[in-house]
Amino acid sequence: MTSSGFQFKNPARLDLSIIIVSFNTRDVLMDCLASIYAKSEGISYEVIVVDNASSDGTTTSVSEGFPDVRLLPNDVNRGFSSANNQGIRESTGKWIALLNPDTRLIENSFQKIFRYLQEHSDFSILGPGIINESGQQSPTRIWEDTPQDAAWKILGLYDPSNELKRMGDMKAREALVISGSCFVIRRELFEEIGPFDETYFLYNEEDDFCRRARKHGKRICFFPETSILHLQGQSTHQTEHREKVIVETYKSNLYFYSKYYSCGWNFVLRFLYKLTFLAGLIRSALRHLAGSASKGADDSLRLKLKLLFLP
Repeated sequence: MTSSGFQFKNPARLDLSIIIVSFNTRDVLMDCLASIYAKSEGISYEVIVVDNASSDGTTTSVSEGFPDVRLLPNDVNRGFSSANNQGIRESTGKWIALLNPDTRLIENSFQKIFRYLQEHSDFSILGPGIINESGQQSPTRIWEDTPQDAAWKILGLYDPSNELKRMGDMKAREALVISGSCFVIRRELFEEIGPFDETYFLYNEEDDFCRRARKHGKRICFFPETSILHLQGQSTHQTEHREKVIVETYKSNLYFYSKYYSCGWNFVLRFLYKLTFLAGLIRSALRHLAGSASKGADDSLRLKLKLLFLP
């Protein structure tokens, strides 16, 4: 039995396991898989896709288009943390890469990452650089959010564009956290600190995991010497599921705050949430009265009321 109680089903036999959690992202997922098989050379690897009950034909397309992929289909949407844990337990890689379906490899990134980690065995977690569709470096938070940052985000006053300047020189160095769009983890770390906290349905899980790793004396690397293309938001901005994403994000944030921030800050942040929900409810009600309300979650009075009265 490992110190955390977590156990893999099979021993490590490959250099890398690439785990992708999908939910109604068939087209971008197929592009992602194609890029992996086209760009990954010089290492032994497997690809595991955990599908969270997609309704867009994802499982059929993956089975037919990429028969080498290990497909783990779920009957329900289990969320990001839980689905990743499924794939992690089945994995056989010495390193495990958690990759978003709306990403693409533009070079042999995993070989570069694997070689770097072999040469720098003091790192247990690594995140590469992230670029957008225009080929520009995307802001990647490599430091911990403070309660003040959380407050500005709730109030809509946080400007992520400032993060690019704050990141400094694009060179490999130690970080406090890394982006969850590509998250490479030493296999033994799961045995030491356990899997992802499944209380998080969506968001905050990578920050939580990094904090737990650092409490155990582990080091984290930001490695922009190779970059992954990230399209962003393909899973979370689906119109028909937008309401659930908003609710689960709120729940995830509250849980994260309760886990890592003081009681005082928890009270303040919950109050700011309720204040913004009330203001949003009033704005949406006025737009409904004026006949200018948008369809979907943004002006849903039912959603605004639900959020306002959630504990």
